[in-house]
Amino acid sequence: MTHKQWLRIAGNLIAFLGLIALTFYILLRGQDLPQLAAVLLTVKIRYLLLAAGCMCIFLLCEAVNIRKCLHLLGCRCNFRQAIRYALTGFFFSSITPSASGGQPMQLYDMHRDHIPVSSGALALLMQFCSFQTVTVCFAITGFITTHSVLAEQIGRLRYLFLLGAGLNLALLAVTWIAIVSRGLTERLRRAASWFLHRLPGKKPLQLDQALTEQIALYQRSAVYFQNISVFFQLVLVTILQIGAYYSIPCWIYLSLGLPVHALWQIVALQAVLHVTVSALPLPGAVGASESGFLLLFRTVFPAAALHDAMLLSRGVSFYLFVAVSGMVFALSTLFRHKKNSETN
Repeated sequence: MTHKQWLRIAGNLIAFLGLIALTFYILLRGQDLPQLAAVLLTVKIRYLLLAAGCMCIFLLCEAVNIRKCLHLLGCRCNFRQAIRYALTGFFFSSITPSASGGQPMQLYDMHRDHIPVSSGALALLMQFCSFQTVTVCFAITGFITTHSVLAEQIGRLRYLFLLGAGLNLALLAVTWIAIVSRGLTERLRRAASWFLHRLPGKKPLQLDQALTEQIALYQRSAVYFQNISVFFQLVLVTILQIGAYYSIPCWIYLSLGLPVHALWQIVALQAVLHVTVSALPLPGAVGASESGFLLLFRTVFPAAALHDAMLLSRGVSFYLFVAVSGMVFALSTLFRHKKNSETN
């Protein structure tokens, strides 16, 4: 990795930490912090451990799918490597806007393990298609089952949630069109190329070339998605992955000693929240996720427990594992440098 790339990572990390500090300053300003801390100390630890376990399942499922896709493409990958790829993707998706750094860093990590870039990119594309399909299906179900609650509680802001779902749905539609329909894909590519060539400068030509290469990659994956058994296996693992992730607020709910009810509604609201904030160009959706949690989950959590629930939910599902995945990436990088130095 070049010095310039390390500087870019450092810049993203500093911006990410600054955004976290600003978010919690705004959200916790005016709160009774001693009382908040006292409540957090009374939570039931076993449910927090279950929430953390669900996050582990989320990352393990991604590792399983990445490994399955790489094996399908004839690449050797053990489970330890696949877990490292999943953690690398999570960390860099978290600290870069719109999760734009996750897959490039996963490809870089695979390249260091002598996996061809073309095979790595195709494996990640197949894993992404499965993830995006399941995420959008969960979100649509969430919208349908909680529509009355959303309409009553958030008013005009529901259009922001609809926008987020719409962008993800559009991305999913374009992805599947690129995979299954060569004719329609070529017409869309020509229209995009026509538009790009009328923009000034050299950048449009580079974008056109990148678009052509990406479409070729999508169409290569069509061969593998024709194997219904393989795609079905990917989707089943992804359903477990997303279900575990969306259930984390349920365990937080129980950790606060609240009565058991409306757990499905919590999962549905989390599905709506995730698909909305994932479309925003913020590192890790920091700020939007916390604010959205306070907005959506006020229909479920008592007002006195809402901020506690937000801190615990984001702490377990995001901040804790950003720290863990960052440390794993740092240690694996240092180990590689040390090993290369000894070899040289």
